[in-house]
Amino acid sequence: MTLYELMKEYATENPSPSNNEDLMPELGESLSLLHSSLIECDLSNEMQGETSRLTAEPCDVEPSHLSHFVVAYLPFNTIREETEINHVLFDIYSFFDWLNKKKIHHGLKTMSISNLVKQLFAKQERCLKLNELLDGESSRVLKDPPAIQNTLNDLFLVEKIEGNFVSLKGRHQKKLLRLRLSPETIKLVELNDYLDLILGDTSEKWVLLEAGQTFPKINN
Repeated sequence: MTLYELMKEYATENPSPSNNEDLMPELGESLSLLHSSLIECDLSNEMQGETSRLTAEPCDVEPSHLSHFVVAYLPFNTIREETEINHVLFDIYSFFDWLNKKKIHHGLKTMSISNLVKQLFAKQERCLKLNELLDGESSRVLKDPPAIQNTLNDLFLVEKIEGNFVSLKGRHQKKLLRLRLSPETIKLVELNDYLDLILGDTSEKWVLLEAGQTFPKINN
């Protein structure tokens, strides 16, 4: 069964409230948010009417997908108070626990989800501050934009940090790219951070045109 089908089955057995902003109201608020976050992570999906529906299987979920959900997705998507965040995370934990009880293999089976969430919350403040600084860097570039030969929009993994330069590996790129950042920004960057960026190629160097979400990679 696909993740969507399992989420719907769980929601049928364990109904919870949804709201008008939910893209998948039949899943309830918490699983609808997780569903949208996983689609942002490029898990396989297909259009059903006007919405995308996950066709990925539970084993396709990785710890870094939970990192994206907790660190990068929830802070910017309707979740406001700590009690609401805790409620959503409890629902997510309950869903994966339900999968375990049904002996359905999934990509987080060997992880302690509660411990992983604690680790991710400890990294959230740094990543949110890094988002702000990267936004500032892109704003400075756009105030006096150089001639751009082409642009590249990808989710980049930080593979190396040297001085004020980061070496980035895109999901869809084979070669490493070097990007210069300000000393203030570089202090917050860590190896294995994921950075959602739009970069511009001036033929001499890469410059930051737009910054999206930031979250840490979590290994299995």
